[in-house]
Amino acid sequence: MRLADRLRHTLLRWDRLGLAAVLALPLTVSTLLGFLWLNEHGYLLWFALGSAVFYAVFRGAVLLARWRTRVAGEREPRTLEGPKPDPEWSDTEKAAFARARARIDRRLREPLPWDKLPEEALAVVEEVAADLSTGKRSALDFTLPEALLLIDQVALRYRAFLLENVPYSDRLSVRTMHWLWRQQDTALTAWETGFLAWRGVRLVLNPAVGLLREAERVLATGLQDRLTEKFRRDAQAILLEEAAQAAIDLYSGRLKVSEADLSRRGARVTVPDAPAEGAVEIVIVGQTAAGKSTLVNALLGREAAETDAAPTTDRAAGHALDEDLRIIDTPGLDGSERMARAVAAQMVTADLVLWLHRANRPGRAADTALARAFAEAMARDPARRQPPVIHVANAADLLLPGWPRPENALTPEDRQRLEAATGAIARAMGVAEVLPIRAEAPDWNIDALREAIDRVLPEARMTRRNRLRLEAAAGEGLRGNLTRARKGLGAMRRAIRWKR
Repeated sequence: MRLADRLRHTLLRWDRLGLAAVLALPLTVSTLLGFLWLNEHGYLLWFALGSAVFYAVFRGAVLLARWRTRVAGEREPRTLEGPKPDPEWSDTEKAAFARARARIDRRLREPLPWDKLPEEALAVVEEVAADLSTGKRSALDFTLPEALLLIDQVALRYRAFLLENVPYSDRLSVRTMHWLWRQQDTALTAWETGFLAWRGVRLVLNPAVGLLREAERVLATGLQDRLTEKFRRDAQAILLEEAAQAAIDLYSGRLKVSEADLSRRGARVTVPDAPAEGAVEIVIVGQTAAGKSTLVNALLGREAAETDAAPTTDRAAGHALDEDLRIIDTPGLDGSERMARAVAAQMVTADLVLWLHRANRPGRAADTALARAFAEAMARDPARRQPPVIHVANAADLLLPGWPRPENALTPEDRQRLEAATGAIARAMGVAEVLPIRAEAPDWNIDALREAIDRVLPEARMTRRNRLRLEAAAGEGLRGNLTRARKGLGAMRRAIRWKR
């Protein structure tokens, strides 16, 4: 091959690295010219002395801050940020991740030898598995489909990290990276030899400056070692936290189904023309004659649910609000334990709960009994995400003499009465806010309720995804597994026939 062709191929192969070198060239040249200027004007020694003084002051401040941190029993702030809890995790999963991080911080007061890191990662996974299953599962206690889905998710996450944070990662070939890896010892030897030669030349040309730079290098070596150690410890903590994050995904059942499986399941339990994950299911609960059916009609804007002076809902009834929302009306609470358990079971399977109270009804025993039954039902399934709950006080107009007001403008006395009533309900239910409304026509404050629903819809969608995953992870029973076996045998038979 001719020299011109060889040069052309070399330039095409190393175009990106050459561009990086060109970008770094001005900074390198400017640094060298700056040192030459300082040397010509006799400022180089003063510059070196000033740098040494600045380093000494900075180093003293760092040592003081580290000493105060150690006295306070705190850990030094991280150089690198680790993985964050997934927003879709339940409170139980977030608590398990926090406990795993605390354990990692305790173990990594000092960095571990790298050969001990896999053993420590396995211990982290073991702890997360036992934590999420109350001791029933251990490390490596997961299925092959879960492992493959985890590998797929990790690969996609690191692909996005490379594309976003590593320059030219989409252009640099694996072949080039392999060559660079093979040449790293040669490059390191060349660098050390060249740097040693430069230090010798500097001592010969200007002994005073050369000695001062050597002293500064000795001083800086300790800081460099400390920074290297801290970086190593933080990097190990991040790797272990990644293992904890993967373990939570594995042992929470989140990886039993993929997003495609989740979408298919959501499509089977939703209204027509709904998005892939299905419509968010809003369950309305409350005491008998609290106005649940009336509120359903107010939200729908039409007479879809039967209303009367007597209780009219004896079983759960669903109504499509739009393609994204589905409202489910439930039987009213009658004070019995049986009804409380039945409604609580309906709440557990909800994506969002509207809890309706009668503003002018002081009795809350049935509501507090439902709250206890709901808490007990959620505690039986820690992996399930609790749906957001909006508390609403209906018939608020009955507290305001002379209602309606012109243009629905409330007086200071009106606001005081409503705040007293909603505050009493909030204290009885242990919540922060209760929204007053009038559901009967002409309705009042329904738009504020719609806005409150819109605010919690992201949380409700995450609750829905959690519920669909748990339902899909429960399996399809004997019939589903027999169907799966029949399909597998059919595929094997076709493969053998094709080979023949």
